[in-house]
Amino acid sequence: MKILVTGANGFVGQALIERLIESGHEITALVRKKKEHKKHSDKVKYIEGDLLHPEKLIPLKNIDKAYYLVHGLKGEDNLFEYQESIAAVNFVNWIRPTNAGIIYLGGLGPETETLSPHLRSRHLTGAILGSSGLPMIEFRASIILGEGSLSFEIIKAMSERFPFRPEMSLLGQPCQPLALEDLLKYLEEALNLADDGHKIFEIGGPDVLTYGQLIDLYAELAGLKRLKVKVPEVEKKVLMKALDYAIPEHAFIGRKLTESLEHPTVVTNDLAKKTFPEIAPIEARVAMDKARAESKTHYPPLWEKDFLKSLLSDKILTQSGLLSPDLLRNLEKVGKLRDILSRK
Repeated sequence: MKILVTGANGFVGQALIERLIESGHEITALVRKKKEHKKHSDKVKYIEGDLLHPEKLIPLKNIDKAYYLVHGLKGEDNLFEYQESIAAVNFVNWIRPTNAGIIYLGGLGPETETLSPHLRSRHLTGAILGSSGLPMIEFRASIILGEGSLSFEIIKAMSERFPFRPEMSLLGQPCQPLALEDLLKYLEEALNLADDGHKIFEIGGPDVLTYGQLIDLYAELAGLKRLKVKVPEVEKKVLMKALDYAIPEHAFIGRKLTESLEHPTVVTNDLAKKTFPEIAPIEARVAMDKARAESKTHYPPLWEKDFLKSLLSDKILTQSGLLSPDLLRNLEKVGKLRDILSRK
């Protein structure tokens, strides 16, 4: 098939292109900026463009299917939902002359008015694409476990950087992680489905875990010893502020993802299982260990920096109740044991 992949420089986009090339498809890839792709640069037609600037997009011809993997999480907090919607509309107008079927990767989450901006925008984008009149398959997934996945990187960073594992209600929501390789199977198999309206498939692995259990699982597989420390319940804006200190590498996008921790992200029906019976997703433990083995990132532990001093100098954090006397005492105890805790 002749296939368009948008968001081609992203974590999923790059992996999907490699898989589609192996299957013999002809790929056109939309990227904001071209960069070297050593593995398949001569097998893919890369075009530069931004869906927020449709006047600069080149006309498309002979496209059978179009993957929509664009995500606006890097946009400004007060604009990213709007920009995601505009990008989806522009995408539909761009590909409409080709009559290509759309395959979209969205997010799991309940149908409720109180959804986080991140999940709300994922559902809205799906609705916009689905109302285009073009054939559309929408996959809704929770955390994707794979080398390079932002969700995985945040789990890894928290496990390796913190000398303790925070205990808080926000980490108690259930999710249904899916391995990258299984996600790619679903995305590729969707090419073989009949073009028939807007179909929604909820996909996930066989395990339902809390976010806290995912952090524990990574620590166990990495051989890290982490004591659990109870963290006071505070307003979300305080936790967002703490992220700036704890995980500065991913804080900007991490803040938006953290807001979605309030909602369960689990599969609620077996439509995907019935439609794709040949796909048997692997267990979370196997997926996590594979991602860990392939990951090349490194997160220095907090005790290598003057982390506690930085926290205590922030008025928002000190006045919020987050840094309670009990928590500070626990951190001091953990600090004294840091040499033991850091051993693998």
